[in-house]
Amino acid sequence: MKRVIVFLDYSNFHLSLCNFSGGEFPDRKRFDFSGFVQAITAGMDLIKVYFVCSSSSSTGGGLQRFYDWLDGQEYFYVKQFERRANDQGEHREKQVDVYLACQVVALAYENAYDIAIIVSGDEDYVPAIEIVQQKGKIVTVVSSSVMLSDQLRRKADKVVLIDGEGLDCQRFFS
Repeated sequence: MKRVIVFLDYSNFHLSLCNFSGGEFPDRKRFDFSGFVQAITAGMDLIKVYFVCSSSSSTGGGLQRFYDWLDGQEYFYVKQFERRANDQGEHREKQVDVYLACQVVALAYENAYDIAIIVSGDEDYVPAIEIVQQKGKIVTVVSSSVMLSDQLRRKADKVVLIDGEGLDCQRFFS
């Protein structure tokens, strides 16, 4: 059985689900993240889910409780980064893509997985994908068609869409 690690960029996935569900994401706890992960890893030996997100000092207690709750779920490891203000005062996500890309590469070199599933459509992951493919790893990308970059689509060994004819994410909402 192939060993798999899921690398989930929550910000990108959240936007994908918002696009999928008509512009707004229902209560986070009403989405079955464990069921979603089981669906995309069916028939594989799940090792870990790296759920990477960002928050700000103004992040409400509900969001922090959600992250803490998810971190306690089987297989899930939640890594948070602080959102930082730019020169215009807008809070931006920092370090998430770099952290996930580093984990994809580092864990490939540790031979921790056979298949990496990257839940994001961000083309920032392309260099990491190229490196791990050279190590013989298989990379699946899970995203919505709207969020999936063309370059990422071309580099991935497999693409699973969460909209259109792809994976029916509606079943993961309760």
